[in-house]
Amino acid sequence: MKIKINNRKITITDPTDSLLNIIKSELIYKDKAKEYQIKRLSKNPWTRNSPEIKKLQSEVNGELYKETSDSIEFSSAFYRSYEDILKNYTIEDNRHATGSTIALPWVNKPHDLRDYQKEAIDAMSANFRGTINFATGLGKTLLSAHFIKQYKKKSLVVCPSESVAKQFYEILENSLGKNRVSFYGSGKKKISDITVGIAASVSLNINEFKNIDLGLVIIDEAHHTPANTFMAIADGLADVGKLFGLTATDYRSDGKDIMITAGCGKVIAQKDVKWGISNGWLAEPYFIIREVDTGGKDYKEDKLKSYKEHVLNNNIMKSRIESDARSMMDAGKTVLILVDEVAHGKELSLKLDIPFATGEDKKSQSYVDDLNNGKTRGLVGTSGKIGEGSDTKNVDVLILADFTASKGPVIQAVGRALRKHGLKNKALVLDYIPLGSTMLSRHAKNRINYYREITDKIKILKHKT
Repeated sequence: MKIKINNRKITITDPTDSLLNIIKSELIYKDKAKEYQIKRLSKNPWTRNSPEIKKLQSEVNGELYKETSDSIEFSSAFYRSYEDILKNYTIEDNRHATGSTIALPWVNKPHDLRDYQKEAIDAMSANFRGTINFATGLGKTLLSAHFIKQYKKKSLVVCPSESVAKQFYEILENSLGKNRVSFYGSGKKKISDITVGIAASVSLNINEFKNIDLGLVIIDEAHHTPANTFMAIADGLADVGKLFGLTATDYRSDGKDIMITAGCGKVIAQKDVKWGISNGWLAEPYFIIREVDTGGKDYKEDKLKSYKEHVLNNNIMKSRIESDARSMMDAGKTVLILVDEVAHGKELSLKLDIPFATGEDKKSQSYVDDLNNGKTRGLVGTSGKIGEGSDTKNVDVLILADFTASKGPVIQAVGRALRKHGLKNKALVLDYIPLGSTMLSRHAKNRINYYREITDKIKILKHKT
């Protein structure tokens, strides 16, 4: 048996049957989202034999290896996952650093690193691939700036959206200088020693980045890696010496967790929300969950209809959320409300006379800045815009009106309230159980279980009959 590793892949020639079986059994996944679509379409006699369902059936199972008659190969990002097995064999390891060394002095030195951030940088120095899983507010962007400066190679930082990319860009530009840092995407296509790019733009222009002597790729919000744009980048730039992912949630609800490892590597440094709170780096959350008798029709297995019936078009629920937000703002608290639908956000924004950040206009980031600077007491945001990546600091009260079911987005959303700011060391999170909906009530109970993993400071306000 021969094992060869390079920056891109691991190739095992003439593998033993036991090793082959391990790899083939572990490097597979089932797309739960497509599985759900198949289940839904199968119930309809008009679609159960359609080309659409047949296409989904062909795509629902995936594998992350390639097999030939005498070999198997897979991403080198899995090396640490199989290190204990592979070290028992002779390995031809051809992984190597890429990119020329460049001078990167501080222009404005950012905050010094905390001990746990230094440990993460040490792990990045010692590995070619890896994922940094730090809870929101524990300084992933800061440690990235320090590592880029320390590593002194041409670097690309990939972000999922313009707003997240701009925040990363501003920190790197301030730290390392405008002449060193450029922005790629949203109409701009400049590449510098350090380039911050939007994933959708970078993925369409991979060849440009292949030809610039890159030494380092950092994928921000790496839980998006299974998406086509991110995977195209991770695969297209797999020959780069070092590639790391940053995330607050290294898991997914669609069964594609393993693709995060395939793109960025195994977790090499981890500090979760509970750790951040107990060590005093994050504000302490208090959860209040209110039961609301929404009445209406119970669509037991249809999330969209349930949401419309018990939230979007439900005056009882909307009035409850509006009343809670108003009372908190009247008490002098800064309130962030996360919604799922733009229509709901617009209505709350109008009734409460506070801004609505949807990401659809250029003012969205300025609304976040106003919230952080105390210029507004409240902000409504879609969970897609504010629930991930946005640097919301001055949040006393977070109202979760998006009724998210999946753990990752829930933890990301809660993180919007946990950054310490000034004298703030506590945060209140309000959530709701729509009693009229079996599905949304079940989702709410799931969220409560996620909250219990963080703290025992949870109070459920029962509906009074």
